[in-house]
Amino acid sequence: MVFQKGNTHKFKGGNVPYNKKRKTVKQNKSDSYTSKYIRLTKEKHNLVVNDPYANPQEKSKRVCRAARLLRPMSDEVLLTKPIRKNAKKDKRPDYNSNRAICIYKMEEMWNAAFKEHQLRNPQCEGILLCDLENEEKRGFGTRQQLICTKCDYKSKRYTLYEELESGKPGRKASKLDTAIHVGLSQSPIAYSGIQKIFLSGNILAPTTSSLQRRANTVMKQIEQINKQDMKRRRNDIVEINKLRGKENPHAISVQMDGMYNNPLYSGVGRTPFQPATQTIYTAAENETSKHNILALNIKNKLCSKHSSLDVDNDSGRLHEDCTDDCSANIPMVKSIGDEYTWARECLLDLKEDQLEIEHLVTDADSSAYKAAMDLHNEGINTVEPENFLDTRHLSDHVRKGAKSDKTLLKVMPATTKLKRQKLLNNFSVDLTERCNKELLLAYKFYAGDFCKVKNKISHTVDAIAYCYMGDHARCRKNSFACKGFQGSWLKGRPFLPNSFKISSCNENLDSLRKQINKRLGSKVLEKTRLNMNTNFVEGFNRCLRRSLPSNVTFKKNMSGRAHAAAHSVNNGPGESILELCSALHCDIPVGSSAYKALKNIQKTDILQKKHKQSVNYKVFRGEKRCKLYKLYEKLSEIIQYEKNMLMKADRGIKSSKSKHEDHPYVKNKKQKKISIRK
Repeated sequence: MVFQKGNTHKFKGGNVPYNKKRKTVKQNKSDSYTSKYIRLTKEKHNLVVNDPYANPQEKSKRVCRAARLLRPMSDEVLLTKPIRKNAKKDKRPDYNSNRAICIYKMEEMWNAAFKEHQLRNPQCEGILLCDLENEEKRGFGTRQQLICTKCDYKSKRYTLYEELESGKPGRKASKLDTAIHVGLSQSPIAYSGIQKIFLSGNILAPTTSSLQRRANTVMKQIEQINKQDMKRRRNDIVEINKLRGKENPHAISVQMDGMYNNPLYSGVGRTPFQPATQTIYTAAENETSKHNILALNIKNKLCSKHSSLDVDNDSGRLHEDCTDDCSANIPMVKSIGDEYTWARECLLDLKEDQLEIEHLVTDADSSAYKAAMDLHNEGINTVEPENFLDTRHLSDHVRKGAKSDKTLLKVMPATTKLKRQKLLNNFSVDLTERCNKELLLAYKFYAGDFCKVKNKISHTVDAIAYCYMGDHARCRKNSFACKGFQGSWLKGRPFLPNSFKISSCNENLDSLRKQINKRLGSKVLEKTRLNMNTNFVEGFNRCLRRSLPSNVTFKKNMSGRAHAAAHSVNNGPGESILELCSALHCDIPVGSSAYKALKNIQKTDILQKKHKQSVNYKVFRGEKRCKLYKLYEKLSEIIQYEKNMLMKADRGIKSSKSKHEDHPYVKNKKQKKISIRK
């Protein structure tokens, strides 16, 4: 090697290289820790560089073994621009994809193109194929053009979907897009969900923005359709009362309740206001067995475009930067749990159709009755309302009260506190069912005469108390559900054993009377004399979760989805789809496969409701519950979960092994010995 003049970096004479006369190169200790140079993708490079481990001592140990990272390579796969080939040899991926098309539109396209191609080039033997490069997407539909494989024939573009006749200039919407949004309004799937479903089937799907724009139009129309449907049902209630000969046919009985998108008390310490931002208050009639929904009051704090919390003083808008299409209808500072205001607005909505409240059924914590009384005192309503308690919520109140009664806990016939608490839990359920059963049989025996029922139930209270203490003498005379020793109430009950007996004394008798009077007391009987509940509204709240799931927040189209759920409940799942599609001018032809399928859905829904109301189903459900309780008592289920288990271990508190075993099927030594002896 020749060095230029002035180069100081050269070998000096007499230096001996370290590997001279060395036949093999042995691995040194430092060779195993030599760094390697490697080039990663951008994604993997970021994962290696961004180490979340915060221990500096551990990181310093890794440095000597760490790899040397070169500049990362691109993750994108470069696609070469395809060269246009003739139609016969073109094998692009879109040729094996699927499309949603109308059959008769496709038939018209092929027949017209065949005739036109034959007239223009009679001697051409080419094949007509779809020109997918020039395809136009229109929502879920498409517009296609046909080309020949041999000649230069190109047809015009054909619309392969049915269009809605709007009577306005411009592009017409697709019937398919409108009908799909009708189905989406009654399902928990959002627009991104339906997009993934179509794309996973290799079907052409519109963009999310296109779905949102079409949904905004369809949901507004569904809201108007359901309001007209509820108005028709209000008029039907008045007509039914006239046919029954009611003195005031405009005075009706309703049940009311509300639902929130989040629990009101779940954000303590995390949000300054109540965590719920959307609420739906519902009013359903108690005049017929269908319990039609007559009014909806929908409140929304969320704006789909802006997040301003200030009210504009000039325009009066809830969000100063928002337009007239703001989805929020109450300000952020408004209490979302103001049931008084929501109920008052519902009652005023009913008043527009000359409907006034005669009987109002709510749960115990509702202020809807105050709103109804204020409307009467202000002279807006002429009928004085009467409030009734919901029997289902009242039964839960009785059960919880008996379950938390410390006096009853002490008198439970069990040896340990844990067994007494378990027995008290079962006793609270059995006591609630006993009270409801006595009241139901009393109404049936006296043919609904409330005065006779009230007088008889006053004696039944003592009969129930003495029955649980083992004295059935009063049951033969004053009880409807227990016939003494021959047909004791506890015989065959799933909650309590036949030998259950509370010690007889005055203190225990007073404790039992106190709990029983919570359901069968004279004042409570007056509040529940019509034996009405809010089960239908509670069931509608579950149906609302189908259209408005708790894991998805619909800001813009919340109102439309709520009205779609109400329309489905009032009309049935199958008939609702048919009526909404017909009202939106995307009719499903009578006799088609889709029409028959929707009719079958409607028929199945009716049959399932009748089956669940039948005596056989109720007996089956009772027997199943009885078997589950007996199985629970036999196996004595061990709870494998314990809260804050590791925190207790750090404080030196011992936890029981049976509560935190990772593998409960692995027995300890004592259990193995017992099993071997057996």
